[in-house]
Order: sequence, then C-alpha cells, then structure tokens
Amino acid sequence: MRSENQTRIIQGDSMDENNRNIRVVKTGGRKVTKTTTEYDWSRLEKRTLKEHKDVPERSVRREPTQLERKIRYQKKQKQQRLKIQRRRALLGFVLAVILVSVLLFMTPIFNIRSVSVEGNVLVTAEQFQEKLKPLVGQNLFRSGRRKIRNTLKTIPYIDTVDVQKRLFPPSVKVTVTEYTPSAYIKIDGKTLLVNSELRVLTDTGNNGETLPTVTGLTVTDYKLGEILKTDENEKFDITKISLSTLEATGILDKVIEINVTDVTDITMNYDNRITVQCGTQLDLERKIRLFRETVMSNSLTENARGTMDLSEPGKAIYTP
Repeated sequence: MRSENQTRIIQGDSMDENNRNIRVVKTGGRKVTKTTTEYDWSRLEKRTLKEHKDVPERSVRREPTQLERKIRYQKKQKQQRLKIQRRRALLGFVLAVILVSVLLFMTPIFNIRSVSVEGNVLVTAEQFQEKLKPLVGQNLFRSGRRKIRNTLKTIPYIDTVDVQKRLFPPSVKVTVTEYTPSAYIKIDGKTLLVNSELRVLTDTGNNGETLPTVTGLTVTDYKLGEILKTDENEKFDITKISLSTLEATGILDKVIEINVTDVTDITMNYDNRITVQCGTQLDLERKIRLFRETVMSNSLTENARGTMDLSEPGKAIYTP
C-alpha cells in the first residue's frame, strides 16, 4: 500500500486534451484531486480582469461644446491669416530683389564714369589707359575685381593689384605695386630687364636704370612677366642671392657687373673701382654684407681702387 503522504500523477491516454494534467494534493490526511483545464484558465483570466475594477476603461468620446468649436474655428482662421501674410511677405521680398537687381545691373545709373590708378612708377599712364579704357561706361557691378586684376597683371611690371569700387559717383580706384628692376641679362642680341627673382620685366634694352649686368648665365627661354628659364641651376641660384642681397644692402646701383661664369670664382665690379672676389657660393650673402660694411667704413677712401678678396668666409682682404 502506498503512503498517504505520497503524491502521484495520474495520466490517462483516453482523457480529453483539456483534462490531461491532474494534480493530487495532500490536504489534512485526505487526497483532493483538482483538474485544471484550458477552459478554467480562460475563465480565470476573465475573472482576473473583472476583479481589477480600478483599471480605468477607455473614456467615451463626447461631442465638443459650442465654445470649444468656436475656439477651434478662431484658431484655424488665425493660422490661415498667418499663411497669407507669409506668402505676401515672400512675394514682396522677391519683387524687391528683382527691382533692385534691375536698377543695379540693367540701368545706366551705375555705369563706371572714371578709373584712377595709384602706385605706378615704371608703368606709364598711357599703358594703364590702354588696359582700363574699356571699363568706362560698363556697369559697376558687372565689372568684377578679378577681371580687372587679371587685365592689369598682363603688364609685366605689375606685382599686385587692389581694386576698389565707389558708388557715388560710380568709379573704380586701382592701387598697384610694381616689381623692382634689379639687373640686365643679354640674350641673342636682346637685353632683358629682370627683378631679383629673375622675372623678365621687359626685353627692350636699357630703360635708363643704373643696374648691374649679369654675365655667365645662359638663358634658354623667357616670357614677359615670367621667371626666365635656364639649365644652369647653380648659376641661377647664385644670381638670385647676389641680386637680393645687393638690393637689401642698398648698394645694387653701385655694382656694374656680376660674373657667374665660374661658380668657384664669383666676381663683381663695384663702381668701376673695386673688383670683388667672392669665391664660391658658400656664405655668399654674408660675404656681400661684409663687403658693404667694409666699403662704407672709414678704412677705404671714396676713390679707393683695387681688389677685395672675400673668398674666405668672415674675412675681407683689400689689395690696392
């Protein structure tokens, strides 16, 4: 005989699917059998939902009152008025832009009446007039600064261009800076005028400037306004250093010739009085500055003639 405290599960093959799980529960010495079916679970779920009476049900929709309908109508009318006002404002703005554009770009009110140029020294007024004359009569706002700048940059002497426009009266003011001529270089019967960067400013020969002539540098090609071309890069660098240093020290106009034929024996002719022997390119800038200090000192007279040896860095040996 089984013990009363023992719990067993009885399962029958012929039982209905809904009554398959049966539990035997011990209760005070007697066995109580309770069957839980899916139907019971369904009822339990419904019963559980009914027991929670504190859960609010979905509120019933009610019809708005006359006051609420009036407020909604007024709000809708206000939104429509705002939309109309915005559209009118946008249309007015577009029309104003069109009107201003027509006045600025399509009428002769703002046609350029005069063009002035400042800062030029080497470039003549006639050269500027030739380039800028087509601007007079054109619309001020359709004449772009870049176009004016590019037009003037075709003049080889011009370095920078600043363009300012004035409304009353409609006019253009141009301020330019020019490249500073530094030396002459002869090529194929022509004399090139170049600056310290060896940019070719003109090929019409001597323009009256007292400048040194560079010899020993072979030019393969050139274009006005551009840096000349050469296959002798070392001589090119020596020439640039020499010209820029002489320009910076203020004695460029006293130098008659710079000879770079031999890169190990660079020479200069100073005022047709002193032959300057610089040796190699090593410390060339320092050598030229030392020469300038020596010439400007009281150790040499104004009419002193001879040779200044600077081939050894840091030393200046003068030989009458």
